[in-house]
Amino acid sequence: MKHSEIIHCPKCKGNLSSIDSQGSSGESGSYFCQTCGIKYPVIDSVVEFLPGGMVTKGLGQKLMESPRMVSIYESKWWRGCKQFSWFMGLTLDEEIELIKRITYPGEKDTVLDLACGTGIYARAFAQGSPGRNVFGLDISWPMLQYAADKARSMGIDNVRFLHGDAHSLPFADESLDVANCCGALHLFSDVRRVLGELYRTIKPGGRFSVAAAWKSDNLWGRIKAYSDEKFWKIHYFRKDELSSLLDEAGFTPTIYHAYGIWMVAGGVRR
Repeated sequence: MKHSEIIHCPKCKGNLSSIDSQGSSGESGSYFCQTCGIKYPVIDSVVEFLPGGMVTKGLGQKLMESPRMVSIYESKWWRGCKQFSWFMGLTLDEEIELIKRITYPGEKDTVLDLACGTGIYARAFAQGSPGRNVFGLDISWPMLQYAADKARSMGIDNVRFLHGDAHSLPFADESLDVANCCGALHLFSDVRRVLGELYRTIKPGGRFSVAAAWKSDNLWGRIKAYSDEKFWKIHYFRKDELSSLLDEAGFTPTIYHAYGIWMVAGGVRR
């Protein structure tokens, strides 16, 4: 299936036409909405669905959008450090394998890595499965530039990165087989709206995986959740809270992991 048959205009949900053209400022083509006429350029291999950007709500999200964070995100100073596995109860590699087991994408499935950041999970979905159609969407332009460059340097050509808003996904109804969102659900301003968009775009029987901040019952967990919500605007979910949100959105939920400050869950779209 062509990209233009899967990604739709986030404004009016109209069909898009792909236009190959070399423009200024790194533009290498564009998508044109057949309904409302909006043009979405492809810049440095990233489709620009947010030309005006978005107002960032909290310090946690602002941190994720900073160029400095991009430079260390996959290093031993952030996601690759041992402290993360101590606080989360699993290493990054173990989390990736768990996500794959939850979603078990087929070789020709269409997969969305929502809030993809530097593309860690998008690359994991795409690598070694050339027939799989993978999309990575994020609000951070510096993260997406890194993700596109990294995928290109690794010879991964079945992933397309999109600069967009999780609250208004640029995808056709029931066009996705699998969606994943790791490390971002706790940053969204309207979680119900995001889950509603995922329900709209995932096919019946499709799988969704999520890793997010977990509010444990112990004293340290409660203090950590309280301080991070106040300062960083990071929302820590309880198990029953996340399960209820997934169920309310139309997914049959399962909690697979909850340790320290981290929870991994999945849902099957009803």
